[in-house]
Amino acid sequence: MSAAMGSEEKHKMKRVRKTFSLSNMQKSGRAALARSRSIDHQIDEERERRQKEVQLLILGGAGSGKSTFIKQLRLHYGDGFPESDRGQFVSSILQNCCNALNVILDMMKEMDVVFEKEDTKRTSADFRKKYPRISLQVILKKFTEDQEDAANDESATLRSHIEITKRLSTLNILNPDKPDVSLLQAVWSDGGIQCCYAQRKKFSDRLSNGEEYFLENMDRICRKNFIPNIQDIMYIRNPTLGVQEHVFSIDNLTYRVIDVAGQKSLRKKWIHFFEGVTAVIFFASLSGYDEVLEEDTSINNLQDSLQAFHEVSHNHFLEKTDFILFLNKRDLFMEKVRKTSISKCFPTFNGEKEPDTCLQYIRDQFLQNKPGYKQVYIHVSCAIDVQMMKDILSNVVDIIVELNLRKAGNF
Repeated sequence: MSAAMGSEEKHKMKRVRKTFSLSNMQKSGRAALARSRSIDHQIDEERERRQKEVQLLILGGAGSGKSTFIKQLRLHYGDGFPESDRGQFVSSILQNCCNALNVILDMMKEMDVVFEKEDTKRTSADFRKKYPRISLQVILKKFTEDQEDAANDESATLRSHIEITKRLSTLNILNPDKPDVSLLQAVWSDGGIQCCYAQRKKFSDRLSNGEEYFLENMDRICRKNFIPNIQDIMYIRNPTLGVQEHVFSIDNLTYRVIDVAGQKSLRKKWIHFFEGVTAVIFFASLSGYDEVLEEDTSINNLQDSLQAFHEVSHNHFLEKTDFILFLNKRDLFMEKVRKTSISKCFPTFNGEKEPDTCLQYIRDQFLQNKPGYKQVYIHVSCAIDVQMMKDILSNVVDIIVELNLRKAGNF
C-alpha cells in the first residue's frame, strides 16, 4: 500500500512539475511576445522619425554659394528675414564694403593711381589702420589656433561635432565695431578711388560680385536709418568656418541642413558628417574656370571643385547617398565666357565659345567624375536670384522627399 501511495505521489509531482513548466513557458512566451512587440514598436517609431526628418550636407569650395543657398532656404521656407531682424546684417555689409575699399587701395598702389585730394590720402591711411584687410590666410590661421585650443581644453564638455564646430565657427577675427560710415564715404568719394574702380577688370586681385554691388550702393547703405533689403542680404559674403547647422520645417518634414567650411585646408573634416545623410548638395562656381583659390593661387578654382566632387562622390561612406549638384553663378559665367575661353581651365576643350556649349562641356566633366552607378541631379543656378532659386528649391524639395521615402523604406 505504501508502494502504491509512493507511486501516486510521484505522478502528482510530475503533474505539478508539468503544470509549473507549462506556466513558465506561457510566461516566457508572453515576455518574448512583449519584447518582440516593443522592438517592432521601436522600429516603427524610428522609421516614422526617419520619414519625418532629412539631413542635408552642403559641400563645395569657398565662395561657391553654399551660404547664399542657406539664406534662400530661410527666405522661402523659414522666417523670410523679417524687417525687425534685418538690422543685424548692417555691420556685415559695411565690413564687406571695408574689404572692397582695401582691395581698391591695394590696386591703386599697384596701378600707380593717385588720390584726387591730399586729404583723402590721409583719411585712407586712418581707414586702413581702423579696418585692415583680413586675408583668408589670416582667418584660417586663427581658425587653426582656436581649433587647437578647443581640442586641448580638458574642462570643455563638448560631446558632439556640432558642439565643437559651433565653438570654432564663432571666431573673433573681424573688427567687432560697426565701421564708421562717414569714413567709408570719404574714401569712396575720392576721384582717384573712382578712377581706379572704373579699371577693376584689370585688377590682379578681383572684387567679388557682392563687393561691387555694395560699393555701387554705398550712398544708400550709409544712410542713417539704413535697413538691408533681401537682395542686400543675399550679396553678403562671410566665409563659413567650422560647421553651421540650420533647421527648417517643410511640409511636415524636418530638414537639418549642415553647412561645412569649404576651404581646401579644412575639407578633411567633411568625413565626420557623412553618417546619416539623406543627400549631399554640392556647389561649384561656374565662373571660377579662370580664377584661382584665394588660399592657394597655384590651384584653379573650378578644377579644385572637380577634384573635390570626385573625391567625395567616390567616398565609400556615401556609396548609397545621392547627390544634388549646383553649378552656380550662371550669370557671371554667361557674361565672362563670351570673352574668355574655358580652355584656360580645360586645355582639351576645342569647341565654340557659345555659352550653352561651354556649359554642357562643364556638366559633362562633373558627370565623368562621379561613380557610374550614382544618381546626380544637376541644377544650373544663380544663388542670389530670388525667383530662380524659389523655383529650383521647389524642385529640390520634391527630390529630397522622394529620396527620403526610398531611404526610409529600406530601413
